[in-house]
Amino acid sequence: MNAFAPRRSTEEQISGAITLGWRIAVLYSMRADELPSSPPDGLLPMRRSLPAAERLVLELRAAAGDAGRLGIGLEPGKLDELVDLAQRSPACDDAEAQFRDRIRAWHIDLQTMLWADQEATGKAYELGSFLSDTSNRVVLELRRADDPRGHVTRELRRVFGRERVERVKRLLDDLQAKIDPAAVRIVKQHLTAWQAAVRDRSPRDASRAGLEALDSQVVIWFQLVTGDKEPEAFIGHDDRARVRGTMVERMLRAYQRNWRNLLAGALTLAVLAAGAYGLLSWDALKAARGPVLAILSPLAGALGLSFTSIALTVRKSLDARAELLWNTALVEVIATKTLRVDDVLKPAPPHGRRMAFGLPRRRPHADRRAAPARSARHAPS
Repeated sequence: MNAFAPRRSTEEQISGAITLGWRIAVLYSMRADELPSSPPDGLLPMRRSLPAAERLVLELRAAAGDAGRLGIGLEPGKLDELVDLAQRSPACDDAEAQFRDRIRAWHIDLQTMLWADQEATGKAYELGSFLSDTSNRVVLELRRADDPRGHVTRELRRVFGRERVERVKRLLDDLQAKIDPAAVRIVKQHLTAWQAAVRDRSPRDASRAGLEALDSQVVIWFQLVTGDKEPEAFIGHDDRARVRGTMVERMLRAYQRNWRNLLAGALTLAVLAAGAYGLLSWDALKAARGPVLAILSPLAGALGLSFTSIALTVRKSLDARAELLWNTALVEVIATKTLRVDDVLKPAPPHGRRMAFGLPRRRPHADRRAAPARSARHAPS
């Protein structure tokens, strides 16, 4: 069983850097023509229903606020220029292109300043950008009108490719001392599940609505690693009962693995006790108790030991093991509860069907013996 670091909340500076990286990536991926053109009738517009210009300005000012809280805010003049470009973007392609170019340049400046100030904040910013782009990159492929399903499928496999997944996992490992370790484990387990699933499964629906579950997945990751939502908040009463059941199962499996060692230890103690009883009479054992205690008591005192301290040590050890089992079971249940891969991808084809359509049929053994051998020139390389 792997060690489980003590639970903790994400450090404020790290959370702020992750959030900033996330916001800049979202802002850069937005397209004015894909945002609402007018607010809903009779209702006050919320963030997602704001008209394009107002939405871009909102996201821009939110990112500027996050940067300011990290001590690397934009100069007022530069912010005013970006606000002006954001307001003109819906009606002017040139203004939108300039806006995106400025955001890209700002992104590079932010990375440079964060990495120069403290490596951990630079990694946190990069993590936030990576998580956001997990969805952004796939959504951008929907613009391929010729074959959206094929483009989305290929981009999912790139996004969850080995190199990129390992990079995100490495960032999580590097920041584990500053993020709740339960959140780190859940996100890493999800990345592994997605990486395996996209290899031979395709999207259920290659449309914006069909990718809402992917958006939901990356938002869950963002909430976990920033500490905006505690892992326990994702499960209800019934799921907590599952955590207890999983914990008990793990304890029983551990005892089953170790029962031979426990039995051997108990038998050894019994044999030693029986041997001592056979060699010494009860009166002799009582007489020896005084000298033994006289020798061991000063030794234990010199070592700072007492029956109370030993009991406390044993109790702490048991408490630590119980906490480890609980946290491990908690991660297992939450990771299962919050995984969205089956909402995005079609079920995997049955094994037999995949064999029938994906691999050449094997000929009977007799036919293979009778088949002529290939010449060296026609042999596959």
